[in-house]
Amino acid sequence: MAAGSVSMSRGAGVGLEPEAGLVVARMLRQQIHCVEADPETFRLAVNYQREVAAWFDRTAGWRFEVYRSEGVCRLYKRRNDPPGDRAPVVQRSKSSTAASPLVLVLASLVCEQLWRGTQATFNDLQRAVVQACGTEADAGRLPRFRPAAAAGEKLATAASHRLAFIDALRLLESWHVIASDVALDLLEHDQGLDMVITARRERLALLIASVAPSLLDIDLDAPHTHVDALCADQRELPEDAPAKAHERRRRHLAMRAVLDDPGLTPDPDTEVGRYLSSYTGRERALDAAAVAGLACTVRRDWWTVADPQGHTTDLTFPHGRTLEQQGALLLLDVLAGRDDPMGWFGIEWACAELRRVLAERPWWARRYQGINGDRSLAAAAIGQLLSAGIVAADPPPGSGWRPTPALHLWQVHISHAANAVQDTAGADGAAEQENQ
Repeated sequence: MAAGSVSMSRGAGVGLEPEAGLVVARMLRQQIHCVEADPETFRLAVNYQREVAAWFDRTAGWRFEVYRSEGVCRLYKRRNDPPGDRAPVVQRSKSSTAASPLVLVLASLVCEQLWRGTQATFNDLQRAVVQACGTEADAGRLPRFRPAAAAGEKLATAASHRLAFIDALRLLESWHVIASDVALDLLEHDQGLDMVITARRERLALLIASVAPSLLDIDLDAPHTHVDALCADQRELPEDAPAKAHERRRRHLAMRAVLDDPGLTPDPDTEVGRYLSSYTGRERALDAAAVAGLACTVRRDWWTVADPQGHTTDLTFPHGRTLEQQGALLLLDVLAGRDDPMGWFGIEWACAELRRVLAERPWWARRYQGINGDRSLAAAAIGQLLSAGIVAADPPPGSGWRPTPALHLWQVHISHAANAVQDTAGADGAAEQENQ
């Protein structure tokens, strides 16, 4: 155990029945569950609707609803500080990838078109989105979207835009909002293929997590103001607001961070930090985490939130043995061994470290042995460390990263076989290792 830290957990389901706690955990992992895809979760959500809804409202200020006629249960999880590095995962035929900003924009535009008419062909839907982007791209309101290359344009750009559009449809299909009469994967291999896309209008409406934008005072030319407008209930309260209102807001902010983040800092200069630093706040946070099956490792400068059962996250670091996770372990080992372990680092530093390993051990990570292979591996490895809360982006975005105090909870041991690299990781206690 690291000095100054303590691993804390509670009995499973504190404050809720174990089955209700399972609903909480699964809703934290995915905010939309449909009866045809997950009948067990939907059955439990129906049985414990009142208890789970009251728990989410009291604990985090989030709304939970079960729509029996539509066969959907939905957690409306809104945050005024949304994490920008946790995009939904798109499942392709042979791989999975995080949805890019373009994919998310295209998914919203597809929903807009299908709201007007719930059935359309793939080609008609794509043309409508191209037209919508074309009228707004010059003003900077929407990205340029050109899935078919015109004269003088790069074919690679058009191909990437078309794939992004297919990924947007895959994302909506995974939420059971749309269905197609032909498998979407076939679109990647047949440029001339067309199909019929059908949407369920009632489920489209369930995607909206706030009141209608037309009812809000939103300036379309100032997108940086949109989150505050959509999360007006989370704004800082005036000083003369009732003490109970201030306490409720602090509790909600702290609980959202504990339930939603792999790690957080109990900085006493912040509302979340002050709440978690208090005895009452810490106990409530530990109880809330236990309901979802989470375990917390508490240090004076850092909280690590672990998920031993894996109900709330797809993150498997460090238990997976992918090349990207091995690359992350290599970087973690080097970061901890620097003269200034908590110092800033950039992509070039990470590339240099991995390039050295790739050169010394050519039998390892063969698909990254080549031009720009070190950069691709570095980006993927840093993504793993970001997801585990071991490093954090250092503003401005894209400029580099800094390790978090979670770095001190890890020890990495690397052994080299004749034809492979085997990485084993340990942390200063079971909870830390389970979290990663």
